[in-house]
Amino acid sequence: MIKLTDIAQAVNLDVSVVSRALNPRPDRHAVIKEETRQLIQETALKLGYRPNRQASFLKKGGAATILCFLPDVADRLIADLMMGISETACHENFPVNFFFGNNARDFGKFIRQAERIGHSGIITYPPAKMPPEMRLELKQYHQRGGNILLLNVISNTAGIKLEKEYRDIPQLNIDDFYGAQLVARHFLDRGCRRFYHFPEIHPYRNRLDGFKEPLEAAGFRVEELAGDKLAALKDTKEPAGIFAEHDFLAYKLLNKMSACGIRPGDKVLLAGFDDQVSSIRSEPSLTTVHQPTRNEGRLSVNKLIRMIYGGAEANETLKPHLVVRESSGGNRPDPEHRTDEEIIT
Repeated sequence: MIKLTDIAQAVNLDVSVVSRALNPRPDRHAVIKEETRQLIQETALKLGYRPNRQASFLKKGGAATILCFLPDVADRLIADLMMGISETACHENFPVNFFFGNNARDFGKFIRQAERIGHSGIITYPPAKMPPEMRLELKQYHQRGGNILLLNVISNTAGIKLEKEYRDIPQLNIDDFYGAQLVARHFLDRGCRRFYHFPEIHPYRNRLDGFKEPLEAAGFRVEELAGDKLAALKDTKEPAGIFAEHDFLAYKLLNKMSACGIRPGDKVLLAGFDDQVSSIRSEPSLTTVHQPTRNEGRLSVNKLIRMIYGGAEANETLKPHLVVRESSGGNRPDPEHRTDEEIIT
């Protein structure tokens, strides 16, 4: 295990200088030349030095542990998010405890546990439906100095507009509106002149609005794909584009299209949203918007660590990209070697 003394010996400097250079919150009176700081940090990285976070927090009566509350959903989005959080927290030597749930009761239990468990910060999804007293409890945790980063507030609270209520708490979101715009523009580029969305009971408003915006600006109308409209598309002369607000809706639609004798990718194009694992193996493979949740996980840990050491973090929104596959005229990729996929950003 590399120690400060090893780094000090490598750069031929006193241990106290090395300690100040590697301290994320150094004494403001302990001035170190920037070139010296950079040399020490580069040497530490080269030698594989990892600070003992737990020991430094225990000295102050705290704990380095990061607590994460995520949806209890077994899919690619959550798996990638957990991998991004785990690999970055491990690299920074911060232990992580994961908690899972899908409703306000689960979230309330998590917040109460967080008050009792030693930790340095929280990364969390806010449940879509939280009673006012729980929303107040979350904000009070932040106001008392608790380090908290909210993920995907806009998409997870669709139609409730809680992002405004939580505006004082740092957020990391993925731009659903932009992702759906990519779908609309892709359909236009492929020559579509009729446009539909597959209706959802609880719609993702940002996704639907993002899909409609470029099309309406180009003079087109977006219709609900209801009733017998799908069957009528079998003999369409004008290319049509259908948008499903998430991949599981798109899978349902693939079954309906097959029953109608329609194979998407020629006259009828189909796109989903989320890039779930099944989208590459479906028949046909599904064009879909890829949400960069692994990168989101990495960024969330880096942002929270900066907050833990006194930094101020602004809200940030990540851009998704469109993966073009057979359902909108692209190629069927090899699931193990996807480098030939068409990516639209």
